[in-house]
Amino acid sequence: MDRFDRNKILYILIVLVFLGVFWGWYQFKVTTATKMTIADTTALNKDVAEESGLDNNEEIMVHITGAVIKPGVVKLKQGSRLVEAIELVGGLTESAEIEALNLARKLQDEEKIHIPAIGEVPETTVASENTKININTASLEELKSLPGIGDVIAQGIIDYRDKNGGFKELEELKNVTRIGDKIFEGLADSITI
Repeated sequence: MDRFDRNKILYILIVLVFLGVFWGWYQFKVTTATKMTIADTTALNKDVAEESGLDNNEEIMVHITGAVIKPGVVKLKQGSRLVEAIELVGGLTESAEIEALNLARKLQDEEKIHIPAIGEVPETTVASENTKININTASLEELKSLPGIGDVIAQGIIDYRDKNGGFKELEELKNVTRIGDKIFEGLADSITI
């Protein structure tokens, strides 16, 4: 009976080792699937500077929070993209909701970007009523939460700011198709730039 107990313990240990190896392999596979790489950021920054005519030495600072390895403030060159900022904070965690991000979007100075986790409720739905939505950085869903704004107008706001480099003043919102004085008056207290 003593020998039977030893064999039983040995088999249990072998199964546990096998399960540990399998779990480690699975975690490695999941982690490598969510990692991002940037082939040549210097070439990318050079192309951005040439396209926009900007002095590539000008720097911006962006605050990254949420499902990233090392949340914090990063310093980037003017015209940098979200994917570059995420790389500087160590990359995304396994729980990051990649589909909710536009990794190719250009960043602006003093911007705060929250990387949501899978299943996370967007901040705007839990924010207080006093919080204003920044029309230069808001997502489609955040814009749709504004009074009188649906899918078409929200997409029009995003298209306008992408084409014109963002809004310089709130009244510029009237230049977006379907936004007249009446809709603008309803939005004025809920938005900021």
